[in-house]
Amino acid sequence: MKLIGKLIYFLTLFGITSCSDNDGLPQQANPDFIPKNTFDSFSETRRPIVWLDEAHNNFHTVKGRYKPFVQVLTSSGFIVKSNDEKFSLESLRKADILVIANAVHEDNRWDWTPPHHHAFSSEEVDALKKWVLDGGALFLIADHIPFPKASEKIAIAFGFTFSNGHVEPATFRIDDTTLSKHPQITQGPFGINNVTQVKSFGGSAFQIPENATSLLTFKNKETSLLPDKPFVINASTQKITINGWSQGAILEIGKGRIAVFGEAGMFTSQIDIRTGKAVGVSDGLIAEGAEQNEQFLLNIMHWLSQKN
Repeated sequence: MKLIGKLIYFLTLFGITSCSDNDGLPQQANPDFIPKNTFDSFSETRRPIVWLDEAHNNFHTVKGRYKPFVQVLTSSGFIVKSNDEKFSLESLRKADILVIANAVHEDNRWDWTPPHHHAFSSEEVDALKKWVLDGGALFLIADHIPFPKASEKIAIAFGFTFSNGHVEPATFRIDDTTLSKHPQITQGPFGINNVTQVKSFGGSAFQIPENATSLLTFKNKETSLLPDKPFVINASTQKITINGWSQGAILEIGKGRIAVFGEAGMFTSQIDIRTGKAVGVSDGLIAEGAEQNEQFLLNIMHWLSQKN
């Protein structure tokens, strides 16, 4: 199925007018998901505190569509809490790692048609950047349109530039260099837990600053569709080539660390609760070809938990 066909499927299944976890949409977390990981990586006295943002109309939350994401993290010993506070230096200092997954502006919460607004104030972005420079760790995830626009201020603050569009599902592999070798994230801590293949399920693409490292790189003449409205694709829809662009990258800056990704479904597992089957083309973490996504996620989180 080509990208346009997949987008029409999602439009038919979920519509484009709702964006709030536990909002009545049939797209929900897979209640039967069980992490493969059984190894606790931390002592009782050193467990990183992870904040999953819920203060910006996020599509993915602790008890909602990112419950499997939370299950994977807690299986390894991370402490995961929901954040309902606007960002400030005072609030951010309560966390070791901040995860932002598909934030959206209040005006676009129930309406994904243009204009697409920024979800974060300039004051929040300034506080977030200072927190990272002082040693905080940020995991920013912005999926397909309108999510890249919502997080644009944060991305730009750290030198990343998103396309506010749609890309096709992709498989990234070490053997064709679309998945980069990294001594901790793809080879894993202490040279174990190696990752050789990662699968994503659409989302967006972005350009990275010179000092960042792309982990997932488009190299096979892929394109990004840039519709005016999410999922509304036709023959006249603008298209750009994204060869060399990234869908997952990391950056060390100041005393802090950042991971930026353009796809959220690869780190969770979702179903259509009306049928009990996978959402669209994806089982997320348990999809065929995504068997190593869980370990990839854990390796990213362990990398973020380290201090520069």
